Amino acid sequence: MTTETTIFGLRFQSNADLYPSQEELSDFLESPKKNGGPELHGDDLTAYRELLKDVQVFELHKRQGTSRHDLPGKMFYTVLSHSRFINPALKSAVEQYKYLLHALITLDFKKPAAFIRSAEEDMSRLNQNNEDHAVRLARLREMAAERKETLAALKKRWAVLSDELNSIALYVSDNLVKIEKLCEASIVVLVGFQIGRKEENQLVEDIKTHFKDHLKDSLRRGPITKQYLETVKKDVAVLSKEISALLREDVYALTRLYEAIHDHAMKMAHEITTLTKKIKGRKNSSYEDGRELFTQLEQVLVSLISDYEFQLKTTETRSDTTHKNILTEKRKEMLDHLLELVQKERRSRRNRRTAEDRRRPKDTAYKGAERRSGKDRRYRKERRK
Repeated sequence: MTTETTIFGLRFQSNADLYPSQEELSDFLESPKKNGGPELHGDDLTAYRELLKDVQVFELHKRQGTSRHDLPGKMFYTVLSHSRFINPALKSAVEQYKYLLHALITLDFKKPAAFIRSAEEDMSRLNQNNEDHAVRLARLREMAAERKETLAALKKRWAVLSDELNSIALYVSDNLVKIEKLCEASIVVLVGFQIGRKEENQLVEDIKTHFKDHLKDSLRRGPITKQYLETVKKDVAVLSKEISALLREDVYALTRLYEAIHDHAMKMAHEITTLTKKIKGRKNSSYEDGRELFTQLEQVLVSLISDYEFQLKTTETRSDTTHKNILTEKRKEMLDHLLELVQKERRSRRNRRTAEDRRRPKDTAYKGAERRSGKDRRYRKERRK
């Protein structure tokens, strides 16, 4: 699926001067949120970090061909890996946002502003013609000018930090939209797989072929009883129903997991977009309002990587026959094919004829080159199948 490699890729146009070293970032994340408090800045990412490690270990073993996960584990981690939601770039984006937000929140506009107001009040009471007052006036003007420079630098710093925070938030929301589309395309593949039933029918045929070959081998060794033949026929019928039921359950479980990731990404992308628009619309509001909005945005990002329930509910492989091993083998074989198909197929729910110059089937008013008319039209056997 071509969209996968672009999800959470490099973020261009970021302000590298604002970002800490890895050591500085680690120190920040391990520092308390409040003075003396037990909660650390990095605690919000703990669960996500652990899941990221699990996915990375799964991907490593998969590349090495040494995976020891059972079928549910393989299904679960394959979907998480394919969706790109569990991603080191997303973890890094949230960490950087938290660091820069802390830098923004700690900007102190109050002290220099309060000093300037106090100095101006004092200067308004002084007489410049008085020699002592004149000395004090000069000193106050100098100190007020320094505070104004400090205030101007703080405002500039605020603007740069707020732009970068917005940039991180938009980067995350844009990639969440890509995850939505990837999940939608994957669901389309799964639904199509279920409706087509081509692979399911082939799997049933494989089971029948297996037992036919088994009977042929038995016949070569000697006669077989009618009762044994009936038992084999019954087992084939039962196994065919069981593998079909298991396959439907597996497709449903995978679909539900993709839907859970899709819905979570869609919800969080919407909340991030709503807040970034609100921030953009309040550029001239107070710094307190700005801090509040950026803090709300941090809470959404924390919710993004912590408030989700990604579960895979699968059915255990059981059989009413003595051939559970065949059922397990065929189920694994089909799941491998299905997971490979989902990761490679590229489909979409959208109408592919969305461009203005493309013909719609019922658009009789269309006059473009693709629609034939008159003698050019195909008839009967010449018509396109």
